[in-house]
Amino acid sequence: MGSNKFFKGIVFGAMAGGLLSLLDRTTRQEVGSTLKNSGQYISTYSKNPKQLVDSSREVYEKLKVTADQVSKDIQFISEKVDEIKGMTPQVKEIIEETKETFEDSSEAYKDTFTEKETANELTGENEESQPVTSSFKGY
Repeated sequence: MGSNKFFKGIVFGAMAGGLLSLLDRTTRQEVGSTLKNSGQYISTYSKNPKQLVDSSREVYEKLKVTADQVSKDIQFISEKVDEIKGMTPQVKEIIEETKETFEDSSEAYKDTFTEKETANELTGENEESQPVTSSFKGY
């Protein structure tokens, strides 16, 4: 019995809210035009039910094509995600190899520059004290 009062309260509350919203002029105009258009649709389809069936069939076909396309798109994306997951170990290996190569190269550069600096230090020369040679001979 209590739930019966509850649903009556919901219905009366919705009706009261709807009536209060009609106090606004633009809302009344929109509701009026919507009701008028709905009435025209109902009278058109009641006079010609085949048109309603054809229209519904068109909507159904469009929805079916759209659903098929979405399904294909989801499958494509899923395949690409799987490919990326499969490539991850290969990409990780390539990155590790590249990192190792750069580390080896940086060690070689350090060794090269260290040897040159060491040779200059042994002879007592530095870059500032080395003579400047000219490519212009005779001048």
